[in-house]
Amino acid sequence: MRYLFTTIPGASHMLPLVPLAHAALAAGHDVLVAANGSARTTAASAGLHTVATDDGRSVRPYDDLVRRFTETDVSWNLTPGEVIEHVAGVFADVAGGMADGLVDIARTWKADAVVYCPPAVAGLLAARAAGIPAVLHGIGTRRPTFRPALNRLAPVAERLGAPALEEAEVEIDLSPPSLETIHQDSPHQGGARHTLPMRYAPYTGGAELPDWALRRGEKPRIAVTLGSLRVFYSDGAHLRDILKGTEELDVEVVLTTSGAELTALPSPLPDHVRTVDWMPLRALLATCDAIVHHGGMGTMYAAFDAGVPQLGVPMAHDDGWANAQVPVARGAGLMLEGRKATGGDIAAALRDLLGEPGYRGASEEVAAEMRAMPTPADVVRELPGLLGAAS
Repeated sequence: MRYLFTTIPGASHMLPLVPLAHAALAAGHDVLVAANGSARTTAASAGLHTVATDDGRSVRPYDDLVRRFTETDVSWNLTPGEVIEHVAGVFADVAGGMADGLVDIARTWKADAVVYCPPAVAGLLAARAAGIPAVLHGIGTRRPTFRPALNRLAPVAERLGAPALEEAEVEIDLSPPSLETIHQDSPHQGGARHTLPMRYAPYTGGAELPDWALRRGEKPRIAVTLGSLRVFYSDGAHLRDILKGTEELDVEVVLTTSGAELTALPSPLPDHVRTVDWMPLRALLATCDAIVHHGGMGTMYAAFDAGVPQLGVPMAHDDGWANAQVPVARGAGLMLEGRKATGGDIAAALRDLLGEPGYRGASEEVAAEMRAMPTPADVVRELPGLLGAAS
């Protein structure tokens, strides 16, 4: 089969799709990634064939959204409903910029199916316009196709010959069972004809690992990250209190910087802090006792996969805020408002995480659930039959 993968311009939304793409290639299928921005760069770095859907017009709305939510107070001044509407408008603009090119690629390349993640609504639109099945690929906690954005594309869908945008034929669900039960009060409304559970594989690229990363140190090791986007780090001001909170804990800290110039941090850094521009989370977390992070879905799921307790410190009132509540509800972590948390707050939370074995126990339970789920190779074996029956 010929699988056309697509996503929004951010790298963090491409990374969860890579394991399935690799599995499809290993099984003898053809794979092409149609995307833009850091998502396309990430796909190419993963050894996948890529093509641009447009001249960059789809990237600008996404980049503007990230800057507004990380550099201003706008996300804190909106209600949850207003945040959804605001983000829906942006993702509709992104999809509108991608749609014509994506439909043309699907037809020209003769794709058999389009694989897309929930916010990449142009993927569903392109599948319907090209008359081929769609596969909704989760990126963590189960979510449907982002209908508030898709609904705004009705004129584009009509123009491209896809007036009926019914849900995907197949949904790939990365959520382990106990995380699904956390959201029973707001059930998933995806509506896909078939659902395939799949183990989350924390792919975050390759790297040459330093020797220290292969073994635990004499002190508990804490990873601190704000994700892959450099704009999240700004000048490091958000990290000052996080690092201050670790000063008296007798721990080792590994801080990922995404290559940002962290001029707001003390120079030199305290002796217990080590910085790295980038390190694959699977490798870093293998020797860590806890992680402090911004609430990114990929970071949260990588920590679950490693069985590592989490302290969420979301810096914006966006998905990171909702994501950071999941480990708390599961008993695998704690959460503080990143913009207000003091060094004392951070210290108290980390003492709790490191001192109370229940957090590690709950984290390891989720890791065991994830390992029991079907692998990407298992899913690739099932997909052709389900898609063939749907076409």
